[in-house]
Amino acid sequence: MMIKRVWVEQQNEIGFNPYEDSADVLVEWEDGQLWSAAFVTLPYLQRQMEMSGEVAEGLNANMPPVRFVALETPHVVVENLLPDTIEDTIDNLMTLGTFESVFTLYTDDHPVR
Repeated sequence: MMIKRVWVEQQNEIGFNPYEDSADVLVEWEDGQLWSAAFVTLPYLQRQMEMSGEVAEGLNANMPPVRFVALETPHVVVENLLPDTIEDTIDNLMTLGTFESVFTLYTDDHPVR
């Protein structure tokens, strides 16, 4: 099956930096199936870790100011969010047979896991 279209929905519309931000990536197959995945950069994850440490420091509820990030859904970590990088990553995920382990299928606007 072939990909019909790839969209990159930037999380930070104002001042988006493809080397430091995150994006939702949507892939539409020729048969109309729509898949989505979260793509992030290492600087984005580092910022999230810094924020968790700052929140812990500000709460003063016997919480050590540990910097961490807990990812509830699969994320694809890439060097940048440029279209070529995203498309090459999708190609590699398909070649490795891991596309469906990080992308979520949507049917009638609802995710299927």
